[in-house]
Amino acid sequence: MSSRGAGVGLLGTAGVLVLAAAAAWGTAPSASAAAAPTITAITGATDGGTVRGVTVVQAKVRGATDAVTFTLSGPSSDVWTERSAPYFFHGDHNGAATGWDTNRIADGRYTLTVRAARGAAATTRTVIFTVDNRSGAPTPDPTDAAGRPSVWVLSDMSVPGGGTDRDDIVTLAALSAYADKFAVERVVVGATTVGINCAKALDYARTSFGAHLPGITLASTCADGDGFTTCTAANPWLRQPPATVEALVASIRAGGLTVLNWGPMSEIAGAVCWLEHHAPADLAKVRIVSHWTDPSPGYPSGGQAYNCAKDQSACDYLHQAARRAANRISLVELGGSGQRFVDEADDRCAADTSIPNSGLGALLNVTKDAGTPDMSDGATFLLLVTGGLEGYADDGTDDVNFTKGFQQLCVAAPAIFDHLRAHLN
Repeated sequence: MSSRGAGVGLLGTAGVLVLAAAAAWGTAPSASAAAAPTITAITGATDGGTVRGVTVVQAKVRGATDAVTFTLSGPSSDVWTERSAPYFFHGDHNGAATGWDTNRIADGRYTLTVRAARGAAATTRTVIFTVDNRSGAPTPDPTDAAGRPSVWVLSDMSVPGGGTDRDDIVTLAALSAYADKFAVERVVVGATTVGINCAKALDYARTSFGAHLPGITLASTCADGDGFTTCTAANPWLRQPPATVEALVASIRAGGLTVLNWGPMSEIAGAVCWLEHHAPADLAKVRIVSHWTDPSPGYPSGGQAYNCAKDQSACDYLHQAARRAANRISLVELGGSGQRFVDEADDRCAADTSIPNSGLGALLNVTKDAGTPDMSDGATFLLLVTGGLEGYADDGTDDVNFTKGFQQLCVAAPAIFDHLRAHLN
């Protein structure tokens, strides 16, 4: 855990302190190259790039270090010092970055100088970038005539024991119990690069959930090990998208969607890529709410990136598309907040998580974690019906929504399970 730096204010008299700090550094003894630590990289802000929303800026440092100081200059000013690794601008909690909320400063061009010091020896590294929170922001959150969120589900569901996550079966059962709260446009199953029996997955989904959820369809990319490649003119999906990718594009263009992503991001990456090349103005109609594409505090990945690991190129592309200065998408990363909800609903959240084994209850009980039905993917839609996503970072920033998402679900946990038990038919 990094020690908290003295966060010098942003404007006004803070500027005097910033200048004073800079002056103090200017009188420091010259660095000794042999003893000075090395700043190997600054991540989260790149030269010539654009930063918006809550972002994580980290200095990677090699060698013994007494302090790493971040100095921001531009329309607003800031100074932050870290005294132990990891070195995050605005600190961390038990190694997880707190995040830097750029909504709190003025838009404009900024210089961030990072100084790593060991005694009298020091090195610096600088990046120049733009903060832009006012232009190019998407405005999704489409609803139907009744005011219900319009959603499209991408699930890597297979049959029980069929090689992929059975939690998707449980989550589809939970969504079925909430079906009247949403305008569900399509439920795409088998959306995975893992080799599964696609025909059986579709038959199982339609048999189990067809009475509750409309438009259950097999992913055209089911068990396609290649997944998404890159968003260049060479990508054949630009000329002839797979059928479910083409249908997703058409639905986005018709009025916008919230895409609930429970597995690899191949299909939505294909749709966004098509829009980028053919209808970039429609990118503002896309909102993705994604479960656990990256590890979260307390939920280490063991070297895996979860859903990202199954199609890394799609994941990387969508995160880039969420950070553009214009024509960007909205990508709300929830991390493992849904998994933590499942793990702690029956103790910390004080919910009765028991479900009768009848009707949808039999499907909710397909697999459990700590005695609670594993509907961890369900965070993507449960947050929409328990207060919404106002204030959540939507630029694809990893982990910053994890704690907020869990807390919102935890407060609502008793009501969620009461609702499930009341809607098992």
